[in-house]
Amino acid sequence: MHAAPAGGTRPSVFLHVGAAKSGTTFLQQVLWHNRDRLRERGVLYPGRDQAAHVRAAFDLRRTFFREASDPATRGAWHDLVAEARDWPGNVIISQELFAPARSRWIRQAMADLGFADVHVVFTARDLGRQIPAHWQEDVKNRFTTSFTEFVTSLRRREWHAYESARLFWGLQDPVAVLGRWGENVPPERVHVVTLPRPGAPRDLLWRRFCAATGLVPDDYDLSRTFANPSLGLSETQFLLRLNETLGDRVGWHAYNEDVKLFLAQQVLTGRPHPVRIELPGEHVPWATERAVETVEGLRAAGYDVVGDLYELMPAAASGPALGTAPAPPPDESRWAEIADVGVDAVAALLRRVRENRERSEAVPGAGLPVHDQIDMLREGSAALLETTDRLLQDAAPFVERAKRTARERYPATLRLRGAYRRIQGGTQRPDAETRTR
Repeated sequence: MHAAPAGGTRPSVFLHVGAAKSGTTFLQQVLWHNRDRLRERGVLYPGRDQAAHVRAAFDLRRTFFREASDPATRGAWHDLVAEARDWPGNVIISQELFAPARSRWIRQAMADLGFADVHVVFTARDLGRQIPAHWQEDVKNRFTTSFTEFVTSLRRREWHAYESARLFWGLQDPVAVLGRWGENVPPERVHVVTLPRPGAPRDLLWRRFCAATGLVPDDYDLSRTFANPSLGLSETQFLLRLNETLGDRVGWHAYNEDVKLFLAQQVLTGRPHPVRIELPGEHVPWATERAVETVEGLRAAGYDVVGDLYELMPAAASGPALGTAPAPPPDESRWAEIADVGVDAVAALLRRVRENRERSEAVPGAGLPVHDQIDMLREGSAALLETTDRLLQDAAPFVERAKRTARERYPATLRLRGAYRRIQGGTQRPDAETRTR
């Protein structure tokens, strides 16, 4: 295992930039729930909430989900950097959405973090598991591309012409991602962490991540983490058809809240005995060739590797060689199972509608007509403005009396006259603004 260099007297910032579906949610949960312990040991995991790093990645890249926007992302990257700059020790930033950043945004990020020694960390998993996991993640984000179309686009020489392929390789290609993020970083400060094979100890990925970032793994509590399970085959097929039916008639924010976060990630991933989505055997030779190219590229770059690059080679997850039945083709319509998923989905959404209605009805004044609610809001605003004006007027005489008393008792307080005038000026500012409207 590798221990990250101390970086001399300069702090280190560890930028964990990907890959998606490579244990990133697990690692981010560990870091978030242990942020107090990290601080005690001189390490900062910045952000006021768990979405801070997501907003920072969108802000740095000047992007958001397709046909949507979120004002909360503006300035999020600079807020994270400011927090890191004020911290005297090492910092860890983790978000897979940093991976596709263009070179100009990466140069900006490195300039913004110029106060520290930047390390780049990339967690990598074999294509045999990544391709199915990424496809179902795309479906959770409204895509309607079939599995066959998805893999075909990945294999094309002109894959840049296909949106799903651009998204995949922009997030998942370690050589390309680290070629951009590690362009001006010494190779010993670029860390590739390979994901263990299925069946490995649950904490092995965390231990490898700690080796890359210089943390002591046993100092932290892993009990509050949760898995980020992928959808099963029938659940993904149902959601794919739902996306095709909805089209663009539902805005992104409504889709994100009700379909992705609630239906997909809470309801459908909780169904019992999901059928695992696997890369069909016909694609394994190509995936293996691509993995060999990846391993050779990483070795040639001289990056620090934590784990074993051999773990990036795809391996069969089922089949006669393992004593199991082969997984069904991802595009094979399993109508009975899809219908069963649909029943659970409809029931869950109806319960959600009922719960939302009950919450809205419990809000005071919810039963009033809209124009009456607006009148109540106006009255409340007017009362608040009147109270504020009265407080400002009452504050001025108090300050005047305090100034006079201090001046009579302590001649030196004459020097406070300028400060008092500034206070008085501040109390008059709201009236001045009102006159200019």
